[in-house]
Amino acid sequence: MSKSLRNAYLLNVLALLGIGVVMVFSSSAIRVLPGMEADPFVFIKRHLMFLGLGLAAMAVLARVDYAIWQKLAKPLYLLGLVLLVLTLIPGIGTEYNGARRWLRFGGIGFQPSDFAKFALLVAAATYASVRKDELGSIRRGFIPACIFVGIYAVLTMAQPDFGTSLFLAASSFLVLICGGLRMRHLVLVGALMLPVASLVMYSKFEHVQTRIMVFLNPQADPRGKGHQVNQSLIAIGAGGMEGQGLGNSTQKLYYLPEQETDFIFAVLAEETGFVGSVVTLALFASLMLIGVQVARRARDRFGTLVATGFTGAVGLQAAINVAVVTASVPTKGIGLPFISFGGSACFFYLCGVGLVLSVARRCVSAEQAEQLIRSEAQGARTAQSAHLSARARRLVAGVSGA
Repeated sequence: MSKSLRNAYLLNVLALLGIGVVMVFSSSAIRVLPGMEADPFVFIKRHLMFLGLGLAAMAVLARVDYAIWQKLAKPLYLLGLVLLVLTLIPGIGTEYNGARRWLRFGGIGFQPSDFAKFALLVAAATYASVRKDELGSIRRGFIPACIFVGIYAVLTMAQPDFGTSLFLAASSFLVLICGGLRMRHLVLVGALMLPVASLVMYSKFEHVQTRIMVFLNPQADPRGKGHQVNQSLIAIGAGGMEGQGLGNSTQKLYYLPEQETDFIFAVLAEETGFVGSVVTLALFASLMLIGVQVARRARDRFGTLVATGFTGAVGLQAAINVAVVTASVPTKGIGLPFISFGGSACFFYLCGVGLVLSVARRCVSAEQAEQLIRSEAQGARTAQSAHLSARARRLVAGVSGA
């Protein structure tokens, strides 16, 4: 059972990566015109380099027992904290379009917020596992969780990157809620803090105001602020049912900005049409369902929360990206997992996949579950059987129901 789950999860990821390679090449080759001295394959070469590094890291992490990450949670969190602080220091952090979100080492750009997603999810899963009996308490569980998540959120907001800040908070609290954090505590604090944070960002940063105004009325400035969203919708509409064919997108010919990163789904929709878009979204949905099964059948609480966290993060980011491309939410610079061109984002998401595969390798099988229940029925209640009994019963019930 664990092998079939692992293989299904891996095949889903590889399918998405394959779509990503095709779409990055299709959308980025036009960046360099024929006859120019620049290499027209520069984007795809860079993408394949980080993809190869990510796959290598994924293969290693899949074979390492994921329990080790519970011990490394604090160093990972502190490293992420240091990297986020470094982006804000002039001369160290690289400024681009008015934001400091990058660090550069030897000409290679690295976005610490991508590492922060990985580190914070591991930290949240560890916190919910170690302090499971205190998560229901405001003072001992909820407030400390808000502090260690809030530090990351504030630092990313200071870059400024309001969207990633919200994403970090949302994905982390998803793990904590699954671990036992009280929803009513989160709703109460969110109702108080989110409007204040939104007001501060809206009043302080002009680009936030612009994005909201464009979202409310993208036709108000179709050749200026609303250009990107309008061209994205044109690309999606032009795709029709079956698409224009791979490589035949018109909007990528310098009409649609960021076509190989944030708006790659628009190019995909134009070239593969409704059919290709649905297949891609179905792969994400399938990945979420398999991830949920891995989480349910994990051998321990930490494994459940790790699988939940990384699976939920992929689903949440994919949903946000598609919502942005379809003008369902204000524009936010966030890529489509496994498909968009990107270095550090691709690498750390594949690291997360490696952790989920490690959990899947050690899932409770149907045979193990039945053996544990028989042992308990005979009175042989061991520490292991007590630890896994609830999961074993759910698994056997699922097998019987199937």
